[in-house]
Amino acid sequence: MPAIIRDISDPNLPFPDFLILDTSLLLELVANIPHHNQHEIAVNFLYRLRGGASRDEVIPIIPYLVLEEFYFKICRLYLDSVRGQLPWDQYYKRYPQCMSTNIQPILIHYYHLLQAFPIIILEPEDLSLNRGMLSIADCMTNYIGKFQILPKDATILSEANRVGIFQVATLDRDFERADGFTIFLPQ
Repeated sequence: MPAIIRDISDPNLPFPDFLILDTSLLLELVANIPHHNQHEIAVNFLYRLRGGASRDEVIPIIPYLVLEEFYFKICRLYLDSVRGQLPWDQYYKRYPQCMSTNIQPILIHYYHLLQAFPIIILEPEDLSLNRGMLSIADCMTNYIGKFQILPKDATILSEANRVGIFQVATLDRDFERADGFTIFLPQ
């Protein structure tokens, strides 16, 4: 059975108490990148979500893995823009100082944006073992096959499961196969 789908383009869509956010949605906040074909819908949803979070109507949460992927994609975007003829990873190896001089200020900007949203970052210690629950690794391995999704998506769902939140906002249609979850995405 597929996930329950909620259309984020619906301006009257009620928010759940807690909502896990995926990297695909957060990337719509980044300037100067190729955006999703539903960029405007995603940005409108994020502004509505920000208002709801400011009024304590919803608590947006990003798993630590989402923050890592978000930062990586921002780093890669910068490295691709300055690398010249070098592959991005070789440019980084040759000029590691770009991390502190150029990239870190960009990451700090987006970190402050997330804090002002406000968004809670789900830290690894928040996922401490609970007796009777599958480990993150077991759950992730199960979800990869059960939902036919890639490991990062399976990890995000596993972390959401670990903290008991079954609502995820994304632009990634692969999440539609996540039976037992409610997925917020554009229709």
